[in-house]
Amino acid sequence: MQEIPTLHETPRVGYEDASLSFDASSEPVLTVNQGEHFWLDARSLLTGGLFEETGEYEKLSIPVTGPVAIRGVNPGDALRVDVHEILIARRGAMVTLPGRGGFTDGLGRAGHVVEIVDGQVVFDDHTRIPVRPMVGKVGVAPVGVGPNSSTVGIHGGNMDCKDVTAGAAVVIPVQVTEAMLYAGDLHAAQGDGECSLTAVEVEGSVRLSCTVVPSGANPNVGIRRPVVLSGDSVITIGDGDTLDEAARLALDDMLELLQTDRKWSREKTAMLLSAAADVSVSQLVNARVSAKVTLASRYFTAEPFTLDSSDTMNAQVSDV
Repeated sequence: MQEIPTLHETPRVGYEDASLSFDASSEPVLTVNQGEHFWLDARSLLTGGLFEETGEYEKLSIPVTGPVAIRGVNPGDALRVDVHEILIARRGAMVTLPGRGGFTDGLGRAGHVVEIVDGQVVFDDHTRIPVRPMVGKVGVAPVGVGPNSSTVGIHGGNMDCKDVTAGAAVVIPVQVTEAMLYAGDLHAAQGDGECSLTAVEVEGSVRLSCTVVPSGANPNVGIRRPVVLSGDSVITIGDGDTLDEAARLALDDMLELLQTDRKWSREKTAMLLSAAADVSVSQLVNARVSAKVTLASRYFTAEPFTLDSSDTMNAQVSDV
């Protein structure tokens, strides 16, 4: 395994500091400066050994780690969270549950443990899936009662956007002082929709840094929902009780971003999106679903929320 010196030199929060909600009232487990790198360890279905002892998978949950307080961040700011590196364990797990999933006739209760070898998920003796590590849950604490860690919303949360990989960034509207950031729910691989209920759920660690997007440099910082920057694309995330609602919100946000940048009419902007943007599903299996609109950053005269993000590494598979 390649030695990662930053693993030991930067602040690190273990997965024992886990939470089942994005709670503003919790004491910070770490306080960092803007731009400072830190590690968060993440639990998975396999943490603690209960998965392999019981078939009662509905009793298992995947919490988030945190909160991390970010100095100098205030309500109304737009917080950019850069994902610099993801390390994942060499075993993952998946489940299905009655009444859950995106299939018409439903699914039974089943669990499946997989090994991860040479950048591949060994799904069975004859089937391999390329590893593409991602962060399923990234969010800040909202005002009031903290939503469940499996909930998506304006705070971010359980977006399950497979584009949140190493080298990506998530921009989230801040609601409370110092943001109170949480993250977790690492996946070795996930398809759009996470249609059976889970992706390849893995323990691991993620290295992050956070910076407020300067309001004077960008008129688009008044965002209402999370925006993902990944692979030369800008991705807006919508959430709702239905995919229809979620997609409309993601479309509205992209329309506003692009119209503000290009100074076009709503109609001309909508036509560009119809020709060049992709509307797709992030997650359709939880109580609130999430949809995304992806547009290549070249369609903007200036990519929204761009900041220098140095020391970004490709995702690696490692024992953690």
